Amino acid sequence: MYLCRHGEAVAKAPTDAERPLTERGRAEVLSLWQTLREEGVSVGRMVASPYRRAQQTALCIAQAFGGMEQESCGYLVPEAQPERFLEWLMLQPEQENLVLVSHMPLVSLLTATWIGEPCSRPAFRVGSVAALDVDVAAANGARLLWLRGPERPC
Repeated sequence: MYLCRHGEAVAKAPTDAERPLTERGRAEVLSLWQTLREEGVSVGRMVASPYRRAQQTALCIAQAFGGMEQESCGYLVPEAQPERFLEWLMLQPEQENLVLVSHMPLVSLLTATWIGEPCSRPAFRVGSVAALDVDVAAANGARLLWLRGPERPC
């Protein structure tokens, strides 16, 4: 499973949910996922927060893989509770290489909950992705394989 934070977004919009990605954000997400594809990563189902920047991030990921469908899930919004999302996920059919696109603090909270280290809270820069080996959609049900973000000059 791949858990992603959306790419870089503009700072202001009429509402938080309407904030779009910047051109840099789009380019970074596309570049990272093209690299991951070249390294052998494959993706299956993709589920994203309904917020505009998450939907746009999902489109960039799909573009890196030649197109794929995406779904929206209200349990992936920034203020969502990890437990609620995990309950929703347990009701879904098992899926290899599931891609989830969400926001901080949820991506960090979900990762920490899944790996059984609630105090660790991994840092997700914008556009970052964590690969998780998930045994069960519950606390302490996964192992963090890696966490990568877009390449940025110093």
